[in-house]
Parts: sequence; structure tokens; C-alpha cells
Amino acid sequence: MKHFISLATLLISTQITFAQTEKINLSDYKLPEMKRHQLDLSVNSQGSKLSSQYYYEYENQTDTFIRKENTFRGTGNLSYSFYQNSEKIQSDINSLIYGNYNKSDYNNPNYGIDQTDFNSFLYFNYDLKYFLTPDNWFINVAPKIETSYNNYNQYNSESEYLNASPAIRIGGGKGRIEQVQDLRHAILLVEEFQKRGVSKRILTEQEILEFASLISQLKNQRFFDARKQKEKELVALDSFLVEKGALEDNDILYFTGLEDIWSYGGLQIRESGKQLIFTITPDYDYLKDLHKTENNITEDWSLFYNLAFISKKPLSIKWQTDYDLGIRHMSTYRLRQMYEGIPEQSYFSEIYLNSQIGYYPNTRTNFIVNGKFDLANYSDEKIFDKENFGIEFIFSTSGYYYISEKLRLGYSIQFDALKGVFNSKTQDNYQKHLNYNFNLNYAIF
Repeated sequence: MKHFISLATLLISTQITFAQTEKINLSDYKLPEMKRHQLDLSVNSQGSKLSSQYYYEYENQTDTFIRKENTFRGTGNLSYSFYQNSEKIQSDINSLIYGNYNKSDYNNPNYGIDQTDFNSFLYFNYDLKYFLTPDNWFINVAPKIETSYNNYNQYNSESEYLNASPAIRIGGGKGRIEQVQDLRHAILLVEEFQKRGVSKRILTEQEILEFASLISQLKNQRFFDARKQKEKELVALDSFLVEKGALEDNDILYFTGLEDIWSYGGLQIRESGKQLIFTITPDYDYLKDLHKTENNITEDWSLFYNLAFISKKPLSIKWQTDYDLGIRHMSTYRLRQMYEGIPEQSYFSEIYLNSQIGYYPNTRTNFIVNGKFDLANYSDEKIFDKENFGIEFIFSTSGYYYISEKLRLGYSIQFDALKGVFNSKTQDNYQKHLNYNFNLNYAIF
């Protein structure tokens, strides 16, 4: 009888907890102020050396076969990232410097190959949104640059290219989009403790919001050793729950539940907010063939315009709907070209709609449905050419269903259809494409 009463009490309290947490609106969560820097350097070198000799003796002669192979590869990577969130600023910096050198020598009696290639890459992107007013009017500035150098030499034939592509996006709009998965992470932890029967009391909605804020701060700390950092995170979470008097007993069920949900309960990204944004992006592209003396440069100048409305809406802890509707236009002016017959200018315009519905019943299972529709117009002569347009529709869905410890199902399906109409009817085209993937994992023993 006592066991029955204890079980009934646990079931009733669990239902009360789930009812309370289901009422929490993920859209109410705002990320705390934070800054995160990360600078990483990695250098890798590897190689091999092979020398072999084979001696053959025939009826009237002997032969010696010598083979030598030398390979060397060196790679260097320097990356820097910065993230800032505050009442006035949302900003991201991502930069990368990359270099790779390969050298291979193959020497055999019948042939020999000496091959080298070197490529380097520099990327920098800074996306800043500065909010001017309490109702979230903002300006957006996003400079970007990509440069690369490539050199390839084989069979005494060498190719060498230099490329640079700077651009800057300038614009503004109204609205703000926040990542809110940390509030869901906090709710999942609270529900897990209740299911395991280790909760002394139910945290209030305000306390769960405080718990989510702590989770956000812990996730954005810089660290050098993941194992030591995880220990600090679990200690901080435990200290908060103990201080709030939320725990019945710190037994092994509590600690295993805390570790499991902390590691796997925040992997599903959720966002909330609406944003109307208009941007203009001047873009310059330069490509030079360093082994040609004439017609060795390609220069393009483009102007890219974009007006978009973006909506991210968590309907509940388990359901999410996202969509963005926009108009894009790009004008490209080709200043110099390596090859003949390429138009001096081109225009591309597009109206598009992207939408997504996501269902996340637990930390293991998810189902996502995506739809995309766009109507595009392209021309080499004028901004809008009613006889040159294309219609594209894309439908995709994916899911992972954790049925039990022994049985899991996963799938992905994508169908796209493209219809192009051109001045010449012989160039009209219609394409359909279907991709699918299904997988079943079953543990027999």
C-alpha cells in the first residue's frame, strides 16, 4: 500500500510539473549579456618515405627494380570567433587563416612524378546589429572578405591563381531574434528530476528563467579542457538547485539525470522573434591567372539588394514554426574577363518563401518539414525580362525516432521541381529530383 501511495504521489506531482512547465512561453526568454572570444591555432605535419628494391633473375639475365616514394603534407589553421549579446548589440565575428602544402615524388623505372601544390585561404566576416530604440529598430553592418592563393605543379605544368572577394552589407530594420533553447534546456532538467523522484519542490517560472540564464552563461564560457569545464558546469548547476531547495536527495539518480540532460538536452536549436530587414551589399570579385600575360584577369562588380521578413516562433516546448519571405535582386557588371563571349552584365531577381515546422518531443526524437518556393527572373539585357524566368519548389522532411534502446528509425526525403522558361522555346526545361534515405538500427542482442 505504501508503494502504491508513493507511486501515485510521484505520478500526480509529475503531471503537475509538466502542466506548469508546458505553460511557460519560450518567447519570454531573453539571453543575458555576454561576450565570448575564442582563438585557436592548429598545425599539422605528416609524411611518408618508401624505398624498395626488387632483384629478379631470369634464365639468361638479371634485373633490379628500384621504387622510391616521398610524400609530405603540412597544414596550418588559425581561427578567431567573437560573439556578443546585449540590449544594444548582437554581433558575430568569424575569421580563418588556412594554409596547406603538399609535395609528392614517385620514381619508378617506367615513370616518375614530381607533384606539388600549395593553397592558402583568408576569411573574415563581422555581422553587427546595433539596436537604436527600445522597440528594436536597428542598423546592420557586415563587412566580409575572402582571399585565396593556389599553386599547382605537375608534369612540369604549373597553374597559379590569386583571388580576392571583399563585400560589405549595409542596412537596417526592426525586430529581434533570440536563441531560446536554453530555457527549454532548463525545463527539461526540471522535468527529468521530477520523473526520477528527486525533486523536493517545483521551481517557479521566475526561478526557471534564472536557471536558464545560468545555463546560457555556462555554455558561453571559454575553456581549454572540456572535461574540467564540464565538471565546473555541473557544480554550478547543482549549487543553484541546492540553494533554491529544489532537491529531495542528491543520490545517484539525480547525478545521472543531471549529467544526461546537461550533455544532450540542449542540442536542438530553438529561436524566437520577428525581424524585418533591408540590406544593400556591394561585392567585388577579382581573379588573376599568374601564369598568363594577356587576358589573365577577371573582375566583377555586383550590387545585391535584399528585403526580408523573418519569423521564428516556438509554439510550445515541443513545436516550432519558422519562415522567411523576401525579395532579392542582384546586378552584376563584368569589368574584365579572361574568356570571350561572356555578357558584360547580368541581372537576377527573386521572390522567395522558406518555411519550416519542427516537432521535438524529447531530447532524442525530432521531426522536421521544410518547404521552399521561389520565382526568379534573369537576363543579360534588362533588369526584368518577362520571357526569362524560373519557378522552383523544394519539399524536404527529416526525422529521427528513438522508439526504444533497441530500435531507432531515421529518414530524410527531398523533392525539388524546377521549371525554366527562356526566349527560345528549345531552351525551356523542366526538372524533377527526388532523394531519400531511410535507416533502421536494431540491436539484436
